[in-house]
Amino acid sequence: MPGKPIPATTLQGQLEAEKIEVLFRNTSFALITNLLLSAGLVWVLWNVAERNTLIAWWAAIIVLVIARLGLLVCYRRRAVTGTRPWHIYLTVATMLAGAAWGAAGTLFFNPDSTIALIFITITLAGITAGSVASYSSWRPAQYAAIPTGLPIALSYLMAGGDFWIMGLMCILYLFNVLASARQVSRVLDESIRLRIEKQGLVRQLQDEKKAADQARMRAEEANLAKSKFLAAANHDLRQPLHAVNLFVEALRHAPDAARAGEILEHLQASTQSLEGLLNELLDISKLEAGLFKPQVSVLRLQDMFDGLERELRPVAEEKGIELGFVASRLAILSDPQMLGRVLRNIITNAIRYTDRGAVLVGARRKRDGVAIAVYDTGKGIAPEHHQAIFREFYQLENPERDRRKGLGLGLAIVERLCRILDHPLALRSAPGRGTAFFVQAPLAAEGTRLLETNEEDSPAELEGWSVLVIDDEAVIRHAMAEVLGGWGCRTLTAESAEEALAMIEREGVVPDVIIADYRLREGHTGSEAIARVRKAIGSHIPALILTGDTAPERLREASASECFLLHKPVHPGRLKSALTRLQELVHEQGL
Repeated sequence: MPGKPIPATTLQGQLEAEKIEVLFRNTSFALITNLLLSAGLVWVLWNVAERNTLIAWWAAIIVLVIARLGLLVCYRRRAVTGTRPWHIYLTVATMLAGAAWGAAGTLFFNPDSTIALIFITITLAGITAGSVASYSSWRPAQYAAIPTGLPIALSYLMAGGDFWIMGLMCILYLFNVLASARQVSRVLDESIRLRIEKQGLVRQLQDEKKAADQARMRAEEANLAKSKFLAAANHDLRQPLHAVNLFVEALRHAPDAARAGEILEHLQASTQSLEGLLNELLDISKLEAGLFKPQVSVLRLQDMFDGLERELRPVAEEKGIELGFVASRLAILSDPQMLGRVLRNIITNAIRYTDRGAVLVGARRKRDGVAIAVYDTGKGIAPEHHQAIFREFYQLENPERDRRKGLGLGLAIVERLCRILDHPLALRSAPGRGTAFFVQAPLAAEGTRLLETNEEDSPAELEGWSVLVIDDEAVIRHAMAEVLGGWGCRTLTAESAEEALAMIEREGVVPDVIIADYRLREGHTGSEAIARVRKAIGSHIPALILTGDTAPERLREASASECFLLHKPVHPGRLKSALTRLQELVHEQGL
């Protein structure tokens, strides 16, 4: 793919900078030439010209050499002395030097001394020609050749006799020098331009190669992380499933009810473990899909601390460690659910990896917000693991994948939730010194209305509600009918939209709510089935979509529909809460 051309403004600036650099680089040689030729001219004319005039002229040449040398030093030190137009100063000094040399062609023009006349003419011709090489990069400086060569040409013309031919030759010579200088300048400009463009293309190719290498490395790291993620998830999913199969078989051969009750407790524990893992995986997928949208409000930290203490103190006491919360009067701006999840995961993790001592939670006001800190007296984390612990399924000291030590998803969820909330997350830890996590949240302005946290909704009764269940799995339809029937609902079940419409027509019942699985047979979706039923009945019936698909694009697609979304496995309590919420919305909107 061809590289983009360098912008004209940038190229022009680089070209001018390069030409000025060449101008100053060649100036040092011109200064040496000026000193040598002026000294030689003084020596030749010492017994021919008027000495005071000769000394004054030589002094002027030396002063101009020193001045240009000073400008050269200032240019080399321009990063220290600041940005000034040193090239303009040098051009002016060069023009003055050219005029001083040209004055020699008038002051010391002596037709009676052939040697002096020849030496002056050759010297001035050399100075004029030397300007082509010295000042070819900077065209204004080339015009110093005019005050250098023109005075002696005029002197020859004014001398009369045969000298007018020399005057004419000097003028032709000066014109030829200026023309040559312009040609050399154009060639040099083109050479510098090509070099700058080449360097720009080389840098661009290097940048593109570097970007491509970085993208390739990120892709390889992502593939490796995905492989590790799937391998760990596969292991952790299979373990509780394996236990479920064993307990089911044991339940079949249970000798008595007491033994069956024990097996049922183990079976329930295995299913809860499986559900916990699936929920963690679902949260990771939701985060990837961007489905978590912060609902920022003002909340009192003490209310959140009190809730977390009630919830997690028994866990800490069971392990024999102390869990403490420092009282706080601060109020912050955040999403209470998401921030609660962040702190809950961090505190749970701290309790899990602290064998003795305490876990302390507190907050302090900072200039740009509130820093919520969770300290523990655990083993600590080595610096090389500070970034890795926020990756999915990454766990320290758990190579056997013991689920009692967690799943390795808690901190991954914490890091992504903090990113969504725009709450900076920091970690300070060292082996043997415990760990401290810091979450920074914006401070709420004084006088802002606080979020009411004590409000509790009273569940509504579902007795008499008609529920249409659309699922292509017969066992799921049967289980849903049993659960919904137990809540007093009248249930219609169908495996497709066509069957659902036929059943509605046959039974003469319009459902109060629709529950549909997201994936149906022949590539159809629950969203499509709900839309068809609504269109056929002519009413916007409230609906729930159940899905086990955790692909981010699928989650976004399901969430975009005008339906509530629940993720499998759905706990009956969550299902009842969702139906209750739908019932409340129906009453509020008068549907």
